Amino acid sequence: MRELDVVVIGAGQAGLSAAHHLRRVGLEPDRDFVVLDHAPRPGGAWQFRWPSLTYGKVHGMHALPGMELTGADPDRPSSEVIGAYFSA
Repeated sequence: MRELDVVVIGAGQAGLSAAHHLRRVGLEPDRDFVVLDHAPRPGGAWQFRWPSLTYGKVHGMHALPGMELTGADPDRPSSEVIGAYFSA
């Protein structure tokens, strides 16, 4: 068992944004804080979108702080594109 300063619940857009800002103030992941999620990978609800919703059909997705999403294939399912982006 170990002690952490912060536990972020959820690896969706809000949780990953919180982790970004924790790093900006000097906290180190896995030493000072951890991000937990019930899902098998980061991505929040995006990873459960239907395959017919391609990235080119998405009406809006805000980038994570400090990390723009560029060069995404508009014909790939949004669940794959955004899931991979959040995992990165």
